[in-house]
Amino acid sequence: MIAVLLGLTAAAALAAAAVLQHDAASTAPAQRGLGAGVKLLGRLLRRRRWLTGQLLGAAGLATFAVALHLGRVVVVQPLLATQLVFSLLLAGALARRRHGRAGLDAALWGAAALVVGGLVVFGLTARPSVDPDGTDVDALRGTWLLGSAGVALVAQLVAGAVGHRLRAGRRCLLLAVTAAVGFGVDALLLKAVGAHLAAGEWLSWPLLALAVLAPSSLVTAQRAFQAGAVTQALPAIAALEPVVAITLAGPALGEHLASGAGWRAGQVAGLVALLAGVVVLARRGPWATASRPPAAEDDEDDDGSGQRDGPLRRTGDDAPARR
Repeated sequence: MIAVLLGLTAAAALAAAAVLQHDAASTAPAQRGLGAGVKLLGRLLRRRRWLTGQLLGAAGLATFAVALHLGRVVVVQPLLATQLVFSLLLAGALARRRHGRAGLDAALWGAAALVVGGLVVFGLTARPSVDPDGTDVDALRGTWLLGSAGVALVAQLVAGAVGHRLRAGRRCLLLAVTAAVGFGVDALLLKAVGAHLAAGEWLSWPLLALAVLAPSSLVTAQRAFQAGAVTQALPAIAALEPVVAITLAGPALGEHLASGAGWRAGQVAGLVALLAGVVVLARRGPWATASRPPAAEDDEDDDGSGQRDGPLRRTGDDAPARR
């Protein structure tokens, strides 16, 4: 029960962090090339709203780490899907304050509910079992974990290098998916780090791998937030991150899902609902036909006066903007 409460608290903090980060990243000038992520991060470090989001994100991550230590990956990870609800509430409130309108329609709320519901069903039917040595990363599991981290890192580098060739919506989705894969592997690495720390090992290879993959995942997520709306990038990240972690928890940590026909049916149904919600969120709304207009080169922080558009900026009713 404590792990569940901590997981929900972490989801709320991470949602608030994502909304603030998107609000800052979406107004940053577009960057291209292999060094685009570093340039973007340098600009964001000068924005108070983004830094506030980072503090909330750090608090959420710390809370999430404790929840993972106390609970199982396949139980705690699905709880992060509730950050969709928290983020949509926060983003909708911000849009009403700035523009005097609701930023989300019923279809988006329905799709978000489908994502959350699918993850809940998947989590309830998972009924995990753990091998006696499930928290000890042996050679085989270490290979799975290290290999997954390597694949995630390469995917993020490739997405960052070729993403500028895609339209804004597709670029946002590609970056969000690769960030989600990285975050999912990060959770497994974090669980492994906790096991090593509990054994008195303060410096371990999972910690070193986490130190490389976590910043890369963060930068990739920021580029996704910059390329599209928070209601496009965040659902993809929040939905796919638990799926990646749950899928890899077996070979990497020794956590197994229930194998009965009824349990498998529930797991499949939950996964189908999850993916359906992600597709609706990705294809419906203004981001499907419009891209973000180029941001000014001004690096001054948004003072919250509403002079800059926030995370729910819409151009779908006008001619599509071009970079």
